[in-house]
Amino acid sequence: MIGASVHIVTDGHDPLLTQVPLLFEELHASMAAHGMNAALAPNGAQIWLEGARRGLERFGRLVLAVEQGRVVGFTYGMVKLAPEYLGGAPLGQWTHLYVSPEHRRSGVARAITEALHAWFSDKGVLATECEVVHGNLLSQEFVRSLGYVPELFRFRRPA
Repeated sequence: MIGASVHIVTDGHDPLLTQVPLLFEELHASMAAHGMNAALAPNGAQIWLEGARRGLERFGRLVLAVEQGRVVGFTYGMVKLAPEYLGGAPLGQWTHLYVSPEHRRSGVARAITEALHAWFSDKGVLATECEVVHGNLLSQEFVRSLGYVPELFRFRRPA
């Protein structure tokens, strides 16, 4: 990982968090460009961040890639329970990953994702799930390189 360092957010008042909403908006713009139809709500990035803050290190982990005080990437995941009819086991839910374009292919995504997956392991999850926008072939390749295999397709039908 050239130039950036891994920063695990443990405090909801971490000053670096002020930089995350812009990256979250960039993530959603990228997902839309790859075919995701669900649009981010007005102030959606800030709403998401407030929710993530509340469960930091208990139910969720936010990992940042930081270069000279600037956040250049983030990933987020949380622990959830499988439905009782599937055994109720703890599962990791890897929900977000974004790295600014100029830092891609440098090891940043892998480094912050490994920090998230280490936390999942510490929490005793039996498996981790993630979703990738169907048109983002590079993301699909990346998650496969981490040992993920396709399991389900998610479809959306406008009302």
